[in-house]
Amino acid sequence: MTHYPQDDSLSKFSTVSLQVAELDCAEEVRVLKDGLAKKPGIEKLDFDVMRGRMDVHYDDQQWNVHRLLEAVSSLGMTAHEVIETPQSESAAEPVRHNNDRERALIRSGAFLLVAVVIQVWESGGIGALFGHGEGAHTISVLAILLYLISISFGIRWIFPKAVKAVLRFSADMNLLMTVAVTGAIILGEFFEAAMVTLLFTLSEVLEQRSVTKARRSIQSLMSLAPDLARVKTETGIEEVATDEIENGQICLVRPGERIPLDGTVVQGLSAIDQAPITGESVPVEKEPGDTVYAGTINGSGSIEFRVAGTSGSTLLNRIVRLIDQAYQRRAPSEQWVDQFARYYTPTMMLLAVAVMVIPPTIVGWSAESATDWFYNGLVLLVIACPCALVISTPVSIVSGLTAAARHGVLVKGGLSLETVAKVKAVVLDKTGTLTTGMPTVTTVQCFGDQTNDQALAMAAGLQNHSTHPIAKAIVHYANQDEVAPAEFAHVEEIPGRGISGQIDGQRIWLGSTRLAAEQGADISELEGIAAKTGANVVALGQDNQLLAAFQLQDELRDTAGRAVESLHRLGVAQVELISGDRTSVVKDVAEKVGVDAWKAEQLPEDKIEAVLRLRNEHQLVAMVGDGINDGPALAAADVGIAMGAMGSDTAIETADIALMSDEIEKLPWLIAHGRRTLSLIRQNIFAALAIKVIFIILTMIGYPNLWLAILADTGVSLAVIANSLRLLRTKTS
Repeated sequence: MTHYPQDDSLSKFSTVSLQVAELDCAEEVRVLKDGLAKKPGIEKLDFDVMRGRMDVHYDDQQWNVHRLLEAVSSLGMTAHEVIETPQSESAAEPVRHNNDRERALIRSGAFLLVAVVIQVWESGGIGALFGHGEGAHTISVLAILLYLISISFGIRWIFPKAVKAVLRFSADMNLLMTVAVTGAIILGEFFEAAMVTLLFTLSEVLEQRSVTKARRSIQSLMSLAPDLARVKTETGIEEVATDEIENGQICLVRPGERIPLDGTVVQGLSAIDQAPITGESVPVEKEPGDTVYAGTINGSGSIEFRVAGTSGSTLLNRIVRLIDQAYQRRAPSEQWVDQFARYYTPTMMLLAVAVMVIPPTIVGWSAESATDWFYNGLVLLVIACPCALVISTPVSIVSGLTAAARHGVLVKGGLSLETVAKVKAVVLDKTGTLTTGMPTVTTVQCFGDQTNDQALAMAAGLQNHSTHPIAKAIVHYANQDEVAPAEFAHVEEIPGRGISGQIDGQRIWLGSTRLAAEQGADISELEGIAAKTGANVVALGQDNQLLAAFQLQDELRDTAGRAVESLHRLGVAQVELISGDRTSVVKDVAEKVGVDAWKAEQLPEDKIEAVLRLRNEHQLVAMVGDGINDGPALAAADVGIAMGAMGSDTAIETADIALMSDEIEKLPWLIAHGRRTLSLIRQNIFAALAIKVIFIILTMIGYPNLWLAILADTGVSLAVIANSLRLLRTKTS
């Protein structure tokens, strides 16, 4: 069920999610708000237009689900409760097309076509349809009857809502269309009345189809994970539904198959394509102990993994859930359009009435002038329909968010997407952002008669007994140089300083400069290396003699410099590196990547000060960090961006935007993507308003046409939707 616990502010209320079939436009949102929000016991309404859902927070002492469904029905809409399973909890459920409406559209068109043929044949020319020729005002009873039948098939979906709008003392697009069609019939313009009805119904059907396409793009994210998985049991391998698999069970994945659930590899080696989750172009090698994620694709090797969690708690599931929540976080442009539409519709109705009354009063009332200006007022009612305007923004936002998620960028709502598009300053952390966050051996310096291979063999032999990141770096370096680790006995870890062991009766130690000093070695050369290079120095020695020094540094990402250069090309005025690392290290990284300014040895509160300073200078600031120690600065920035968030629940939950992979080049792509989304929103709003202004002007100067007005409005509605859906084809290049 979809009744779930609330936060403290809503603790005494229950919540239900309702699928509302007609909820695909801001007009329906307004109707539902006006009809339900002020009722006693209704605490809050949340709308997700793109999924056609309404979340109702209600007092269960006054309301139940059945009463809520009846209340929605009284507003002229149909709804049912959303029943969710763990597998589908966050999947977007597209609203099914109204097949009855589509059949009615076909029948309406058929009767209209026959009526047109009869009228043209009887009048002797097609000009009669548009009021031209001798037979312009002559129409047979049969043609009138066919036109009325055509109108009835379309108006049956509009008229009931129009009546309820009147009872609510509210003007909506259904009332506008009903008045326009009724007025055309009164004037004897049956062809135009039928055309308006047909085209409006067509626009509703096509618009719903287009919105459903956007909804399906969301649902496709959840379909990345398979519904069945091979599970090892006492009797062998069995195929089991993923929502029945329990934590700790062992699953088998064959080459080319998708990983069904999150887990840890226990057997096998393979390269996993994580592009569906992270957008990474290169498969990642996985071995026992590594984590795999639902929805990713296994490479050439078979693997077995131990399931961690359930089908409802996978990383993919959490991402889709957060995307669902993001759709409800309204962007500034959405809020502006909704506010505009709230005043626009009644204003246009008043203007239509003014057009019907004022000109005839000025020029003198007559049957001809009253008829002409009444017709002009009807055209204004048709063009007043605000659907093209209100649909222009949410479709763009949803398409932008979905395209970003497909490329491994999780954006927490339209507000974050619009904000990142306007960012003028970026603060970058060093470790884990511009660098890999993992130490890498850069240089081995030997002393005395020691050779590189001998020193590396002993260091790797000792570090084989440790799991420290530095130990892994040294062992990895030895493997790359194909140096076999030496065999040590009596290996002991020296807490906080290093490790020691015996080989050929001699005690060898490996560790920090501090350990070397404790062993009585001359550390002046080690300190000189550290001061000169900024590297982390690990010493290898025997008794009080130094045998070798290993220099390790946090490796700079290959794409870090290009990413900073791309930010500058995009017009980001200031890119700063703020790090808690040593001055020599930060300076070296800053010079290599080309940032505008840098600061080293900074505490978390210093990073917050940097964000606030840049905001005063550049207004909008983005902070990019690892989502853990950069948490305060991420929260202080206008938009916080967490790097490499795939393995960090904290980063996914707290950041405004999470880059699921470690690819810093996604940052300039994200800003460009946000700007493209914002540009499309502006194009859509301009097109919707421009068409309306043009027809208002044409109406004022006496060149109106009812069916051309609805055709233009339908066309611009479909055009803005198609324009927005282009974002789904966005590439990362």
